[in-house]
Amino acid sequence: MNNIDVLIVVDVQGALAGTLSDNVYLIDTNKHVGSGSEGQTELRTACQDGQVINWSVTPVSPSSDVNITQFTGQMISSEICVPSPVTALGVTYWTGRVEARGFTGQQQYSVELTMDGKTMSFDPFLIIGG
Repeated sequence: MNNIDVLIVVDVQGALAGTLSDNVYLIDTNKHVGSGSEGQTELRTACQDGQVINWSVTPVSPSSDVNITQFTGQMISSEICVPSPVTALGVTYWTGRVEARGFTGQQQYSVELTMDGKTMSFDPFLIIGG
């Protein structure tokens, strides 16, 4: 079972001047194997019980700074997946194992980002298969 990598790309200047939901773009490594809404705020990452998901964030502009602060929402409160930060080779990303315990279906979660001292969040989904 392969790990799934989720990349969060943020137009930091656009988010700070407007809304994060209009300036964040998500993709994952599932390609055409079930994920949906790629390139949008509400990515639907298809996954299976036991899979590890890694989230990383990068700004569109190299002069901007953005970091994942925390994860909240249904996925966390149900303990379906509880990501934690990992630093390797000077890069911090967040990783969590899907522990569905028989659950199949959709779990929404929120990703909280910090940009220039301001915190904003958005709400993608996991789609857990049976």
